[in-house]
Amino acid sequence: MSKKIILVHGRSYKPNKKILKRNWIDATQYGINRDFGEKELAKFNQLKPKIEMAYYGDLSNDFLSKHGDGLWTEQREKDDIADRKEALLALKKYGARDFTKRNYNKIRDLSDVLKEAAANILSGPLSIFGIGDDLVEMVAPDMGHYWNLDDEFGSNVRWRLTEILTKAMGAGEDILLVAHSLGTIVCYDVLWKISHYGEYKKLREKGYKNITLITIGSPLGDENVKDQLKGADASGYRRYPQNIKRWINFAAEDDFISHDSTVKNDFRDMKKFGLDPNISDKEIYNMSIREGNSNPHHSTGYLIHPKFSQAVVSWLG
Repeated sequence: MSKKIILVHGRSYKPNKKILKRNWIDATQYGINRDFGEKELAKFNQLKPKIEMAYYGDLSNDFLSKHGDGLWTEQREKDDIADRKEALLALKKYGARDFTKRNYNKIRDLSDVLKEAAANILSGPLSIFGIGDDLVEMVAPDMGHYWNLDDEFGSNVRWRLTEILTKAMGAGEDILLVAHSLGTIVCYDVLWKISHYGEYKKLREKGYKNITLITIGSPLGDENVKDQLKGADASGYRRYPQNIKRWINFAAEDDFISHDSTVKNDFRDMKKFGLDPNISDKEIYNMSIREGNSNPHHSTGYLIHPKFSQAVVSWLG
């Protein structure tokens, strides 16, 4: 069975697809080589032609330019690309044993601690009173807009992944689906749709359930987010996707987007319906520095982490 890796980026402004994909692959390559050597790196590199990114940055950039904090200009993109390169270079200075609490505390940003604390305190009560969506809109407008039924943004974002994923599933490939932030919501929704919508019946009849899902910096444990997921209003087995073989969730200390750092407890009822995707949660320290400050939500800090490298090598093997 041939293998395929599909990358799904997160929210906020993004550089062009080629640059962003290269950044993700570079971080992953470095971590594998650092921790497992050239033999495992060669296995990964053989797959490079089979690595695709479900890119929707153009859609996010357009929305945020109109409703966020300003236009995504050519100069702003250049500055972002340079900062991403600088962040990755800094991460490459850490050895496999350096991603520790002690080292993280040296760069830790108090504002991230406060954001995560606020998210933990407010998530449950806001969900109960039905005003959690307003908070999401304030903190992450593109994430809030993803659920806007009066706009096609969410549908267009999901289609970018659906097109790639259904083709790979139809070919019977062994798929590693790696998603960050908003991308983890997109993955969940698309996997649910493929599991239950009539237009994917023929694909389901093939009995395909060979997807390993890795979520990084994911908000899927948040009560407000869970209420918005595809299938949230259904009952029984129809609440959940049915095509995940394994699910590994990574959450970094002080990453307020993944402030609820575990998903196993949130989706434990999948086991009742024979859908147990072998969920595991892994808490890490994200050593990323962006624009001079600690950024525990940054994707590259997840992708270069030793525990992430271990997960990829395990899948490769």
